[in-house]
Amino acid sequence: MRDLNSDDLRSRCRFGVSLRFEIFFALHSLLNPEARIHLNWRQKTLLQMPTPFFDSLALLGGSAEIWPSIEGTLPHSQPFFDIDQLLTRLENLRMKQFQRDLLLGDIHVEEIVEQLVDGSMSLSTAMGKVPKVKRDWLSFLGLYPYDAKSPLVIAVELLLKDPEHFRKTVINMIQMFWDHSFKNTWSSMQNQFQHSLEEKERLMNSCSFGEFAQHALLRVRVDENEKSIEAIRGGYKLFFDDIESCYFFPSAFNDRRYWSGYKTGEKTSIVYFPYFDPAVRVDNQAEPPRVAEVLEPELDPALIFRALGDSTRYAMVSLLARRPMTSVEISKVLAVSKATISHHIAQMREAGLISEKYETGAVKISLKRDVFEKLSSLTLRKLFDDFGDSAVIISRTRKNIRPGIGTGTGADSSHS
Repeated sequence: MRDLNSDDLRSRCRFGVSLRFEIFFALHSLLNPEARIHLNWRQKTLLQMPTPFFDSLALLGGSAEIWPSIEGTLPHSQPFFDIDQLLTRLENLRMKQFQRDLLLGDIHVEEIVEQLVDGSMSLSTAMGKVPKVKRDWLSFLGLYPYDAKSPLVIAVELLLKDPEHFRKTVINMIQMFWDHSFKNTWSSMQNQFQHSLEEKERLMNSCSFGEFAQHALLRVRVDENEKSIEAIRGGYKLFFDDIESCYFFPSAFNDRRYWSGYKTGEKTSIVYFPYFDPAVRVDNQAEPPRVAEVLEPELDPALIFRALGDSTRYAMVSLLARRPMTSVEISKVLAVSKATISHHIAQMREAGLISEKYETGAVKISLKRDVFEKLSSLTLRKLFDDFGDSAVIISRTRKNIRPGIGTGTGADSSHS
């Protein structure tokens, strides 16, 4: 097997503009009450959507998380799509394959997915059998632990029990979204996307892949020594040698920085990075999101507790609580290698525990006290409120239902 270095991986990187991810991320952002970006666009777009759009949304449990998963049903080796190609693919894909590919995008365990698709295992049973390494990711999505009232669980149960109805609902929603809003939004972003691509290509040519990943806000850990990239959640890892090609698409909506890796052969994969560019405007009037708000990771108790659960990282936190330090200083105090400290810093950075500032030839790392002050209330909200009455409203009354903007409640609606 060839021993590929970072430069070899960079030679297999490609840049382009594609609807493959962006339309699904836009739907996720539109329907997520806790979305942090493009609030003006969301308000305007929700008002443009016809009543049947919200009727269809109710059938899917009001789920925002289902939309990024639908991208996984597209051909894994085909990077570029227009709207007609995308809808045609969804319409013509064999149903079992449609179910399988969509579920794999969430659950990642082929054996469990196969049993779900053939009906030999229920979704509730499947969530009890997922490996521990996957539970953090599935909890983040809202599948684990199984809760029949979870929006994503409602959507997946429909996919399993009435897949034709599920697919028809999804296709109709995409078509309505495109016709009533996203066609114009997509057109307005094209010149900005081209500018973003040129900037990122220059960056790729000027630094290592690991440095590029950090500057481009990719949500991966890159180990230049091991020659690997690893997902922050779920334990998914790919070695440089096994990556056939990497595609980079600019995105105005992927502030969660999702990415996908798909097998193209027994030992090879294709990787898609729809990188988030916070400078892209979503229409001619709306302001881009404030960079300071979207560069910081979305606080998640699961990531924070995992970061604090490691003895070395806890020791690092204890040191940083006293004063800012460089990674070299931490390495010396703890008698741990610089590479190991860098790995732990990446975990702490993704959890939102630290800030970093360049001072006199070195990067000083500080602990964010406010994150620890918010941790208790954040944890309580995630555990007890996410699927309670504050979730996206999906029941219909005499008035049209619109998911709330930033409040977690429905506008012009009531519970039934």
